Order: sequence, then C-alpha cells, then structure tokens
Amino acid sequence: MNKMQTIHPWLVWRRKILMTMKLGVCFLLCTVFQVSARVTAQNERMNFKMHDASLKTILWALEKKSEMVFFYSVKDIEQVTGIDVVAENKTLDEILSEVLKNTGITYEVTHNTVVLRKGKVNAALPQSKTSEVTGKVTDRLGSPLPGVTILIKGTSLGTVTDTEGIFKIALPQKKDVVLVFSFIGMKTQEIVLKDDKPLKVVMQEDAKEIDEVVVTGIFNRKKDSFTGASATFDGEQLRSVGTQNVIASLKTLDPSFNVLENNEFGSDPNKDPKMTLRGASSIDIGSEDIDLKGSYVNDPNAPLFILDGFEASVQKIKDLDMDRIASLTILKDASAKAIYGSRAANGVIVIETKRSSTGDLNVTYTGNVTLEVPDLTSYNLTNAAQKLELEKDFGLYEVTNPNDISGEVRLLEQYNQKYKSVVAGVNTDWLAKPLRTGVGQKHSLSIELNNNNLSLIADFSYNHIAGVMKGSTRDTYDGSLQASYRHKNFNFRNILTVTSNVANDSPYGLFSEYAAMNPYYSPYDTHGLLVKNAALSVDGLDTDNSEFVANPLYNASLSTKIESRYLDVTNNLYVEWAVMQGLKATLRFGITEKRTSADEFYPANHLKFNNYEKDEFARKGSYQANTGHLKKLSGDFNVRYSVAIKEHHNLFTNVGMNLSDESYEEIVHKAEGFPNDRMNDLIFAKQYLKESKPDGKESTIRDIGFLAVLNYSYDNKYLLDGSLRTSASSQFGSENRWGYFWSAGVGWNIHKENFIDDKIFDNLKLRGSVGYTGSQSQDAYASMATYKYLLDHTYTDYLGAELKGMKNDDLKWQKKMDYNVGIDMNIKRRFSLTFDIYRSVTENTLISLTLPPSNGFTTVRENVGEVVNRGFDIRTSYTILQNIKERSFLTVNANISRNQNRLGKLSDAMKKYNDDQLAQAAATGNTAPVQLYYDGVSMDAIWAVRSLGIDPHNGREIFLSRTGMPTYTYNASDQVVLGDENPKFQGTAGLSFEWRGLGGNASFRFQYGAKMYNSTLVQKVENADLTKNLDIRLYEGVWRPGNEDRISPYRAPRYRDPESGQWVTPETHPSSRFVQKRNELSLSNLSLYYDFYRHEFLKKCKIERLRVSAYANELFVLSTIDVERGTSYPFARSFNFSLSVTF
Repeated sequence: MNKMQTIHPWLVWRRKILMTMKLGVCFLLCTVFQVSARVTAQNERMNFKMHDASLKTILWALEKKSEMVFFYSVKDIEQVTGIDVVAENKTLDEILSEVLKNTGITYEVTHNTVVLRKGKVNAALPQSKTSEVTGKVTDRLGSPLPGVTILIKGTSLGTVTDTEGIFKIALPQKKDVVLVFSFIGMKTQEIVLKDDKPLKVVMQEDAKEIDEVVVTGIFNRKKDSFTGASATFDGEQLRSVGTQNVIASLKTLDPSFNVLENNEFGSDPNKDPKMTLRGASSIDIGSEDIDLKGSYVNDPNAPLFILDGFEASVQKIKDLDMDRIASLTILKDASAKAIYGSRAANGVIVIETKRSSTGDLNVTYTGNVTLEVPDLTSYNLTNAAQKLELEKDFGLYEVTNPNDISGEVRLLEQYNQKYKSVVAGVNTDWLAKPLRTGVGQKHSLSIELNNNNLSLIADFSYNHIAGVMKGSTRDTYDGSLQASYRHKNFNFRNILTVTSNVANDSPYGLFSEYAAMNPYYSPYDTHGLLVKNAALSVDGLDTDNSEFVANPLYNASLSTKIESRYLDVTNNLYVEWAVMQGLKATLRFGITEKRTSADEFYPANHLKFNNYEKDEFARKGSYQANTGHLKKLSGDFNVRYSVAIKEHHNLFTNVGMNLSDESYEEIVHKAEGFPNDRMNDLIFAKQYLKESKPDGKESTIRDIGFLAVLNYSYDNKYLLDGSLRTSASSQFGSENRWGYFWSAGVGWNIHKENFIDDKIFDNLKLRGSVGYTGSQSQDAYASMATYKYLLDHTYTDYLGAELKGMKNDDLKWQKKMDYNVGIDMNIKRRFSLTFDIYRSVTENTLISLTLPPSNGFTTVRENVGEVVNRGFDIRTSYTILQNIKERSFLTVNANISRNQNRLGKLSDAMKKYNDDQLAQAAATGNTAPVQLYYDGVSMDAIWAVRSLGIDPHNGREIFLSRTGMPTYTYNASDQVVLGDENPKFQGTAGLSFEWRGLGGNASFRFQYGAKMYNSTLVQKVENADLTKNLDIRLYEGVWRPGNEDRISPYRAPRYRDPESGQWVTPETHPSSRFVQKRNELSLSNLSLYYDFYRHEFLKKCKIERLRVSAYANELFVLSTIDVERGTSYPFARSFNFSLSVTF
C-alpha cells in the first residue's frame, strides 16, 4: 500500500528558487558569449556614412554600430562639427583616423574601449634612454577605472588606462619623474617614481566634482539622477558630534530621526532606545507576557537598519564600533525605500563600514576615555528640616481619634527621634549614594593590508561603558575580518564579525528608591555600620515604636547579580561579476548565530523578602535564568544594467530576488528558596517560583521576495524612477500571504537647463514620489491557531491541550502609502537647502487586542485601522568662510522637522480597548492619564478632564464636563484631548569650523509646541506620599484651610477639614492642571580637535596622521516644564577624550 507523502511548502519554494537561479545562470552565460564577440569588433569592416554631422553624433553612431565603448570629454568634442564621412568596408581604426583628421584629437583602442583626448597620447619621447612602468588604477572600493589620464609632469607625454584600469608608459631616464593621474570626479594625484616596480594607484573622490552617491544597501545611485528623499552622512560627520554610538550621533544630525527620551531609564547603557523616522506608523499597545531578555525583534515603529547590505537589530547597531563606519544613508520616502518593500514602512537606515583605501599597510589606533557625570538638575527635593516641618504641618504626628492616647505617644516619640536627627545635623544626600562619575574606555585597532588584487581589513575593539549608577556597566568586544579579492571580472568580498557583550545592571536598585528616602534618615548607625532599617534612632537603639524603612543601600552590599550576555557571529559573503560594460550580477549570502543568556539573582536577605514570614520564610531568595538562541539565513541575487542610449538617454535597471529564514527561541526558568547568599547558582534553588514553571517562546519566520527597479533620465535633466517588489511571508494568513509594493518618482534637474546660470546654482532639483511600502507583524504565528499543552493534568494517561491563539486567515500586510515632494538646492558651493513635504497613510494597522476570558483566548492579532502622518523636513547649511589651502572653514547649519499623526477608520475592535482604558481612568487611586484611540485623534494625544482649578473656599477641584458645566465630580467620560506629546516642530542647529588643523563643533537640539503630563507635580506635590521625600514646591506653598483668599494651582496632599475637624487626604485625578507646555533647548554636543598634519615630526616618526579630540555631550537642557528626569536611572552628561593615530 502506497503512502501519500506531504510536501512542505518551503520545499516547493526552494524548488522554484533553484529554477530561478538556473535561469539566471543561463542568462549570464549568454552574456559571456556577447562579450567574447566584442573582441573582434575592432577589426570588423563596416559601411558608414554621415553628412555635415557633429563629432559627438558620429561617435554615438559608431558606438552603437561597433558595440565599442567610447570615453571622451564633452568639452573636447562639442565644438567639432560639419564632418562628412563616407566609408565602405573599412575597419573602425580606419574610420576614426578619417573622422579625427585635423581635429587635434587623438584616440587609443584597448580591448573594447576607445579613449579620445586632445593633444597627442604617448607622443615620442626625447631621444634618450627610456624605461617602462606599468600599474593599475582603481577607486577606493577596488573597482578598476578605465580612461584615467596619466601624464609625465612637465610634458605632454602620457597614456590612459584600459577597461581593467591597467596602464603602461615609457619614461625618460632621469631622476624624480612624476606621474600625474587625473580623472573626472576624482582628485588629481601626483606620484614620484622611485623604481620601476608596478604601481597600484587608488584615486579618491573629489567632493567638489563628483556626483554624490546614494547608498541604498542593494545598489548605489548617483544622487543627481535619484528622485527619492534621503540624507547621507559620512563617518567623520557622525564622529564629529560624539563617539557614544551611531544612534546618539544621528539624532543630533537629523531631527526627522527622533529618539524618544526615556524619562524613566535616562542614560541607562543597557536599555535599547526607542526611535521613529518621520513619525510612528503603528499603534503599539501589545505587551510581552514572558520576561524575555534577548533582543530578537525591533520596536514596531523603529526604522529598518541595513548593515553592509543585511538587516541588523537596534541592539547590534547600538553596539557597533563607530570607528568602522564609512557612511550612513537615511532613506525616507517611497522612491528611496520601496526596494525593501515589506519592511520599509518606517524608513530605512543604511550603514556601510569602511573598505580598504590605499597603501600596502595601514595601522590605525583610536583610544577614548569617557566620563559619565550624573545630571540631577531636575530634582528639587526638601532637606531634612523642611521635610520634618511639612510632616508636622500636614498632621502626620496627630491621631485621628482624640482618645487614642497610646497612639499619640507613639507618634510623638517618632517625631522626637526625627527631630533629634535633624538637630544632630543628619541631612543625608540620598541621591548621591548610588551614583558615581562613571569612567569608561574604548580602544580600537584597525589593520589594512593591500597586495595587488587582495585586500584585508582586520578591526578589533573593546568598549567599556560605566554608567552613573554604581555597578552599571556594558562591555563589548568586537572583532571583524574583511577580505576582498578581485580576479578578472569577479570581485569576492567576505566580512566575518564576532561581537561579545556583557551587561550588568546596578545592584543598587532603582534610583527612585533613593529619591523617596527622607533626608533625616541615615544609612549607617552611630558606629558607621550599614543598617537594614534606615529609621533607627540617632543613638542606634531600635525601640518598639520604631517604624521599618528599608535601606536601599543595604541591598547593594549583598551578592545581588543582574547580568545579561550575548555572543553574535555574523558572516556575510558578496560575489560580484562584471559581466560586461554596464552589466553586473551580485550574489550575497549572510548567516547570523546569536546566543543570549541572562541571570537575575536576589539573595535571601535582600529586603524585597523582608515581609516573608512563617510558611514563606523558606521561599526567600530568587533566581531567574534566561537562555536564548537566534539563527538567521538570508541571501539575495541581483542583476543590474546601466546603459547610455544615443546622446541623451540613460537607463538603469535592477532585477533581483531574496530569501530569508529567521528563528529564535528563549527558555525562562524562575526559582526560589536559597539557603544563603553564597549559594548564588540556580542549582541551589529549593523549588520553582510559586505557581510558576519553565516558560519560553519560539519563532520561525520565512520570507521570499522579488524586486524590479527602473530609472530613466533624459539628458540628465528629466528623471523617472520606478520600483516593484512582491513579498511573501509565513506570518500572514493563507488569503493574504503575498504583498505587493511599488513606487514611482519623477525629478527635474533645473540647474542643467540653459536658462539657469550654472555659475550660481551647482544644484537645483525638483522631485516627487509616491508609493506603497509595508511592515510585518512581530508575531510569527499571528494568523495561526496555536495550542498550549496542559501539563498538570492527564486524561486516560494522555496530555491535554487548549487553544492559545485564534486563527486569522484574513490577517493582512500593514501597508503605508507615502507621498513626497522635495527640492534640493546648492548655491556656489556655499549654501545648501533641502526641503521635503510629505504625507503618509498606514493601512491595516496591526495590533494585539485583549479578548474577554469567555472567548478562551487571551489576545488576537488584528488589522484595526489607519494612521496618517503629515509633516516636512528642512535641512540647510551655509559655509561662511573657506580656504582650501589652509584647510580652514566655518559652516553653520539648521535643520527643522515637523510630524503630526492622526488615526482614522478604526474598527469596532478598538471599542473594547477604549472601554477598558476608561474603566482604569475611573478607578480609585489612578493618577496617570490613560491612552485612548479614536478617529481623527493623535496616537500621542494626552487625555484628561478639563479643570478650572482649586476652589479657594473649600480646596476642592472644579472640573468641566464635556458640555462645559462646572462640577466637583470627576467623571472619566468627560476626558478630552488637552495636548499632544509630539512637538509642533523640532530641530537641530550648530556650527563647525577648522583652522590649520584646529577644529570644533557645537550642536543644539530644540523642540516647540509639545505638551507633557507633569507626573512629578502629582506624585510629589499634590498626591504626595508624606512618608517619603517631597518636591520643594510643596514646601513653598499649596492651598490649605486658612488660605481662602489665596488662589493656588495645587492643594495640600493632606489637610484638616474646617467643618469636621478631621484630616482629609483628597484624591487627585488626571486633569488639565497637570498638562503643561514642553518647549526645550539643549546643548547636545560641544567638541574640539587638533590634527597634527602640519607638523614635520610625524614623518620622522613614520606617522601618517595624528589627531586628538575632546567632546562634551548633553551639557544642559532648558525646559518650560519642571519635571524629574530619569526616575529609575538618572540622565548624565558625558565628557570624552580621544586620540587617533595612523601609521
């Protein structure tokens, strides 16, 4: 009996892929035969006839007829006209000799290339003994440069390179022969010949002449033919504003890239930042129910990061050695980013690392020392005397029952003990206890080796970050080996990167624990010993009436461990085949293996277990161990072709496909019950955590995609871009597995028109684009029905299972339609302006919705509506002074971005979520605003009830209902939008300069029009816990009985009711009184450097370059809102000192 076999869909895909690759190979082989046919093109005879034609027209016709490639300067030939040529059965050489007769233009034919230039090439040398030298000319990426002019300095003698960049030139027998290498768009180089060894010349791009290149991560495009919105920064620009990490530098350079300030975790080096590019496009309300420590997926609103052509996580980019970065390009609109299709909705950031430049051997060392200094300027707490006075004023030592004599005595004793502490001079600065000036260091070594067609780059770096909380560190060890080899028309490149990271969180706990400690408490007793109970009396006696206040400093003395680690090994292989002139095929394959682990141990005597008694005593001490593994395979194959058709038409096209397979899993073990502090390993645990068992998560996502790109330009004036990408993902339902994404862009290089004065406008381009991009769910099984085994019970010795996730075959791709119009302008290479205005509509927004327990499911992944973003970007710079010979300049810049979002077409699925949020807002004790989502409202809207303020007659808050009626009653349904956390605009501004090697930079960030809910006023003023330290604004005065003639925006957290005589603790609800303007200005960077290029001692020491630098980051923040910043981990100012030397 035959058994039916089931073929996995992935095997079907693989067969299709193999078939596609076979067809691609056949196509490339056919191209090879075309190339071989061109070898004889020079000797083929042809008939050619033209009358009264320009030389330019004749050359176009000959290029098409002979299939040869012609190189020439337009200026050399554009004045040669009126040529008659009649050739029958003649070779190309014979035709060219006839055409160029008496024009003063010579030519040389090598392989399938014809190079024309004015004057004589390889003219006869003076009658003397001669020698010969050969060599090869390439660009900085190692690609050969054909048509480079090589002249013997002081003569008209010379030659040109062939299609492989190879040249041969005869030299006179004399000393100090100098060869001059020149090529359009490259810096002219002079090389003094010392012997007749073959030369390897690497030409550097001339920033003033070469067309800027947009690096897309798949292919490179000349910016003057590119219709997309992008911004490019080289490594020097990124390092000029800081050396922390590339994300911190980028937010200073481009305000459209917004790193959201984490007001809770401040400068914690172990927290990954959240960021957006041109606003958020997803509603992020999902929460992970499993405590995963590994970083496997990015934030749903974060842009896509591409590192050397492959996707990278935010964590990997944050830990990337900045000294390795060569360039960074931001792709903002559909025309720029649509080539990434299903993952490009939030924008794309493409990072390229350095490639081998020039010289046989280069060694560069860079060392940094960084000081992290805590920034506590936002904290304004009471001192010991002030705090005790407030406690007495607000009746903390008065009994509510006049007959409670014992209670009155106990409270009086507590007050007397604290008063004795104050009189004795106890005024503990608790904020300083867990803090330090963190001293970090970074060392990087780069070794470059070049030998003919082989180049190697080895990079090693160690980065030790010491946070401002004691014990908080992040250590990253990074090594990479890059090898490039060129053989004929093939270029092989491989990058192996190994990154090891160890992150330790501070054992001192949360900074908020110290901010809450009363200053009349001391962490030590009279003998200077650390105590558990900070509320001990001054003489060290623990009386029966003493209260227990946990001393957070005591926990830091224990063997607490909070550590996470990862090891990332990535290998990327690139193979490029220059099939023929203009045609290239590229194959890329990458593999990533990442191992993660984390340990979180709290010993038994940690004060978090202080309340464990009797049966729970044996449960003291806890341990959580996480182990994870990620594996990713990805590859793509692209064929691109560029050709100039006749005189005015230029065409570029790229077709390709990609595959990826990404999987990860993480296991979580939680245990408790550890006999003592030294038994700090999981094996010593008594049991699993109560009501807990090992848990975890796994995910597998497979993608396949196809890409087609077309660019056409007419006379390099009128531009047309188009792209189409189709992708399939295992994440989506069977009805919507494939997604289709496209873009179209147009551009007009106005500065190339005859009516524009090119002496004024170096660049003036108008462009526009429209297109669809997409983003994927973070959940691999969002569309599938998932099950969970019931391990606690069996039925007839069989395990049971229950449904965990609901099936959704209709789950769709989240799509984003982008519209963009922009203008680029550059005047006299002094003033530059880029302006973009955009609108984007994100459809089928994906979120995880909580379901009622009656459904039997906890959540379901759903498409719920659309998000509309509108805004503009402005980038300007002006060079005030410039002297190239002295290497001096002074440049100022200003950049402004605006982004506003609105929700629309929300489905009924959001109603349940909003109802739950309203119920939470109405709950007793809720003091924070909740987030609601309705059509036409911003995702970042601040919801609260309008307030007329505090009634001075009775201290009650007067609210406004939705109908505008005053009322003392708080009603959550009266909430309205009172502001937006997004600013109306934000920007950066700064200046940079250099004078004879001395240079510097100053950069500011600013924002205007944002609102913020001031939680500090709620938690430490009006709704303050009087047993903890308070904001100084409470001491300076709030409303209380007896102040009926005084209007105050805030009331006392506790006061005696004049009528009943009882102490009242009013309840504070979110209202407009706490929604305040947040306009800010900060000095984000101040730097100074000196380059010793002018000093002769460098040559004596065989040093190519020596540079010292000093940086100061986040020096100050001026804000219109007074709120505590960095509640769990404070913010910091950083000071960095750097030395870089190249041998």
